[in-house]
Amino acid sequence: MWPLVRQARYLGRYREIAQVLVGHGFGYLVEQLGLVSLLSLPRRVVLRVPPPTPLGTAARLREALVALGPTFVKLGQALSTRPDLIPPEFVAELGKLQDTVPPFPGAQAVAVVEASLGQPVDVLFASFDRTPFAAASLGQVHAATLHSGESVVVKVQRPDIAARINTDLAILADLAALAQERLPIGRQYNLEELAWEFAATLRAELDYRREGRNAERFRQLFADSDLIHIPVVHWAYTETRVLTTERLYGPKITDMAGLAAAGIDRAQLARTCVQLILREIFSFGFFHSDPHPGNFFALPGAVLGVVDFGQVGSLDRQTTQGLLLLLAALVEHDTAAALRAMERLGIVARRDLTPQLRHDLERFTEGFVDRPLSDISARETINELLALLRRHNIRMPGPLAVLLKALVMMEGVGLQLDPDLDVFSFARPYVQRAMADQFSPRVLGAQALRRGRTFTETILELPEQLSDALYRLNDGELRLQTEERELRRVAGALIGAANRLAVAIVLAALILAVGVVAVAAGVGGWSGPLPTILLVLGGAGAAMAALALTVALLRGRD
Repeated sequence: MWPLVRQARYLGRYREIAQVLVGHGFGYLVEQLGLVSLLSLPRRVVLRVPPPTPLGTAARLREALVALGPTFVKLGQALSTRPDLIPPEFVAELGKLQDTVPPFPGAQAVAVVEASLGQPVDVLFASFDRTPFAAASLGQVHAATLHSGESVVVKVQRPDIAARINTDLAILADLAALAQERLPIGRQYNLEELAWEFAATLRAELDYRREGRNAERFRQLFADSDLIHIPVVHWAYTETRVLTTERLYGPKITDMAGLAAAGIDRAQLARTCVQLILREIFSFGFFHSDPHPGNFFALPGAVLGVVDFGQVGSLDRQTTQGLLLLLAALVEHDTAAALRAMERLGIVARRDLTPQLRHDLERFTEGFVDRPLSDISARETINELLALLRRHNIRMPGPLAVLLKALVMMEGVGLQLDPDLDVFSFARPYVQRAMADQFSPRVLGAQALRRGRTFTETILELPEQLSDALYRLNDGELRLQTEERELRRVAGALIGAANRLAVAIVLAALILAVGVVAVAAGVGGWSGPLPTILLVLGGAGAAMAALALTVALLRGRD
């Protein structure tokens, strides 16, 4: 059923979205989705040729997303992290999307702070700058001072942004369902699932308390590092729409003139950037999934200050092990091991392992032969792997795609600071320690114990599940479907099994008959040639039946 029936109150926003797409040259998409008739749009308007523009398709899409507002800007940013789904030119263009939007009035920010924290802003803070020094699609940042004299930043959410985003997310879910049904890309990827993942991520980002908890967790994880600083969260001044944290002073790591003026060791800062992402992945399994340069500051002593923890990712042990196995397989040029690691990571399934995929993967692994680690780029390696997956219409799990994007971004930041940075050589000790930890006897033993427990539980539940399946089959609730080719194979197997069972029954009967005759002759004192004849005939029949059963069993192995 057409989802607009459920979203009738959003028709005005639907029309706005359609008009923006048409105005940027995507009228054909509006028509393919079936929005022309459903929104009663004039066909001449939808099919009109847009004014000539030097921009390509990817650039026009970026401009359309900007025109559609914060939700669609966030969607474009999310898509820029999925090079396994969209072509490289779209990844590059959507990667230019920034959260730099005009600020909203300071009086509105004050109203949000006071409504959230329950006191006048002049009571809460010793000073509060009504003019923001940074603005983004979801909120803006104000400088303030606590009564203790500590400088802080107050992140304030835009008024009514949550309601607007929820409307847009409902519409995106509907459009994903339409695209799933009507567009070719819907046959390749589960667009409804992708829309759900995006909605869950964006809704979580609207809760500033969650961002504060993420910052606290990172602060605890890096408590032993003198080179990485995470701002303190001031919980007394934090709520769902307001986040107050320690203010960091220092140039951004892309400000080369500022770094030089502050006397920052750029090579050390580059190593710290790489150390940050490596520890997050291989030591903590919890990583900053939006590590663009604007979130990093250079503090005195080449200390790296990190802010903005609205977007984070988590890795389970299986994913971490899969990454390590994939790295080892690539270094050892072992295609079979690389395939097993990719299967473990959920990148490919056994049904996807076509001869062409194996060939392409072998060619990919051969690219590492006789190359020193210093000549291998994470960006080039990951992009080549993603191009391979895209060529075979294989979708990468969302968290893993975000992780690879984060790795590429951090390598880019490090190389910008120090062009001679050898990322892979620097990463080697982290990978070795992670390998030793992930595949230690203690960890493998614990995994074996868990799997043994799961196997035991499955075995214990099997009789009940089999009984339930047979009951449903007998009751007509369960239906078995198979292709004709599969049906013939099953039928042949059943006929062969039935034949072997019949021969086995005959053999058992003959053996039993011989035994009965022998017992009867001995106990009953039979005399004459009859017992002997019966025993000979029974024995001969049993031997023939045994020979037939053996032949049937041998044929059954083919």
